[in-house]
Amino acid sequence: MISPILRKDLRIELRSRFGVSAVVMFLLVTVTTILFSAPGAQMSSSIMSALFWIALFFGALTGLSRSFISEEERGTSFLLRLYAEPEDIFWGKYLFNLLLVFSLALCAVMFFAFFFRDFVVRDIGMFALQLVLGAIGTSSTVTILSALVARASQKGALLPVLALPVLLPLVIATTDATRITMEVADSWIGVRGDILILFSFDVAVTLVSYVLFHFIWQE
Repeated sequence: MISPILRKDLRIELRSRFGVSAVVMFLLVTVTTILFSAPGAQMSSSIMSALFWIALFFGALTGLSRSFISEEERGTSFLLRLYAEPEDIFWGKYLFNLLLVFSLALCAVMFFAFFFRDFVVRDIGMFALQLVLGAIGTSSTVTILSALVARASQKGALLPVLALPVLLPLVIATTDATRITMEVADSWIGVRGDILILFSFDVAVTLVSYVLFHFIWQE
């Protein structure tokens, strides 16, 4: 049932384009705000990496927030509970969120590389690895938390409040690792601690989310 659930969400997204439009507009507003607030200013690698990941994480929260909320609003969550196993629903939603985060990351890289001359990555391989690990951790976190808050009364406001403390280690590690890849061409020695944190975070959050999803979804 993973493939049908993933195909269903992809068809809905292609028809409505809510998630893609939300994240693209968020990135455009973020980039425009930075450009107008500091026109022509030279930014350090620390500032650029922080701005990049802040835009990426908040854009992900904007685009992925309706993963399970839309199911509750349309009344389709009951049908999913009847015809699909909780594990299949989790992996289908997780893969859809992961594709959306990858698309967001690609757009963020293109926007920052085009609009900011200081956004220069010297170690492309390590930077790509950070993007992958950051996308995995973000998708796992948002998938389980959106399922948790789907039936809450304040759905839109509750998800960022819950997600930001959980994603804080991911934000810190990715920001530091990106700063190093922007400064050093061969950055493995400098970023291996951050990469280990990202990998451990991804494994722990994905496993915990998978185990807990059955109980959250059936309640």
